[in-house]
Amino acid sequence: MFECGGHSTDNIKLRPMKKKTILLIALISMAFSTQVSALWTNKTMSFGGLTRSYRIYVSAYYNASNPASLIIALHGMGDNMTNFSGIGLNYIADTANIICIFPQAVTDPYAGTAWNSGAGASGYFPNASVNDVGFINALMDTAIANYAIDQSRIYLCGFSLGGFMTERMALQSNTRIAAFGSMSGTIGNGISTLAPGRSVPIAHFHGTADGTVPYSGNTYGLDTDSLISFWVLNNGCNPTPTTYSYPDAVADNITIERFEYSNGNPQSDVWLFKMTGADHNVLFSPSNDINEIVELWLFLRRHSLASSGISQQAEIFENIQIFPNPANGKVTVSGLPTGNSENTVLSVYNIQGKLMLQQTVQQPTTGIDISGLANGTYLLKLKNGNNSAVRAIVKE
Repeated sequence: MFECGGHSTDNIKLRPMKKKTILLIALISMAFSTQVSALWTNKTMSFGGLTRSYRIYVSAYYNASNPASLIIALHGMGDNMTNFSGIGLNYIADTANIICIFPQAVTDPYAGTAWNSGAGASGYFPNASVNDVGFINALMDTAIANYAIDQSRIYLCGFSLGGFMTERMALQSNTRIAAFGSMSGTIGNGISTLAPGRSVPIAHFHGTADGTVPYSGNTYGLDTDSLISFWVLNNGCNPTPTTYSYPDAVADNITIERFEYSNGNPQSDVWLFKMTGADHNVLFSPSNDINEIVELWLFLRRHSLASSGISQQAEIFENIQIFPNPANGKVTVSGLPTGNSENTVLSVYNIQGKLMLQQTVQQPTTGIDISGLANGTYLLKLKNGNNSAVRAIVKE
């Protein structure tokens, strides 16, 4: 994805979309002849001492009396808002009453345009001083101020480094966003606190042959399996998914499976699109068996903050510290809650969601012996009454 001290990109090379592509998708009927360039507008705003740019699409069918959904889509490293706006969301917007915003990342001196996503290499994290979390929230505020936005139906998605940024927002700033979609980007290796505070509906797309952000062996953040295990644990989903295989109708050497993890509440769903044989790109039909952007929207549209019924958890785990981490023996966990009558249950799971260790404590500090576990990443779930949090721990 990037190398410290050099320039490279993870931008998408977009293939032209044929007009019949999305016409063939169930529930999506497109009137391409109505598309006009005037519906696209490039804008700027001042935020955090910087002039920030974004590109917005407002459909000709937009009507202020019918509040629209909002999708904010984040480009990859080295890419830009203009190129990424060609992924086809605007076609869906015309029939689904969506306003689309494509923000522009700030240029980092080594990595090119890059989000402060928490993903880094060799100890270097692009644009680490840029407040992109605040910028994305400011974009929501701006859209709400200027258009009729259904605030229960705001969504965030991104590709590659934009996917890493999407995951960061899902962890750290999710109270205004109904659902998330990350494409080829996971949780960055610079993010140590995994505490979203609620169940977060999220879909993840990843190719097993991705040579930029590997499906396994990802040096920039969590592997795909670890990512999904974290969200499944956090959302309280059944670790055994429902699996759907897409028809392999196109000779592209790619097969696609969708793994749906649920707990009976669709507002807690975690979906994995495993694209076996796919590299670091976005799939489009008819060149591929699916149109990734359409599948993304079919997931996002299922979710609404108003219907989620998910309450915010008390911040009783906000002072948790885990050390050493990585570790090869005993891990100390401190800052556990003691001001109530509940015990705290600590459970260690492997990346497949299998329970490996569990203990119940009442004191503020305890130790967990992980010396008997194989090397790798594990998920520590802390539960006290109705409150829970998940942290990553590494055995080495």
